[in-house]
Amino acid sequence: ARVRLTPASEAKFSVNDKTLADYFQTEELQNIITDAFKASGISQPFTMTVKVSGSGIHSQAEAVRHGVARALVSYDINLKTSVK
Repeated sequence: ARVRLTPASEAKFSVNDKTLADYFQTEELQNIITDAFKASGISQPFTMTVKVSGSGIHSQAEAVRHGVARALVSYDINLKTSVK
């Protein structure tokens, strides 16, 4: 998964040019993706753009979560312990 996070005025999520709810249709999969944001406790909203392919939908959600965690650490190195 390729994840790009950009600070924004409101949170927006795009996965393969679809909204988060359209691509990951169950609440469980959506929660997997937002886990890194919740764990970091960051209040800054981001625009998240994701390109993901291959494997099953659950594995894609896990890959996106991993990408989000790495992008958050790139944004602020102090978040490393909280998202690990």
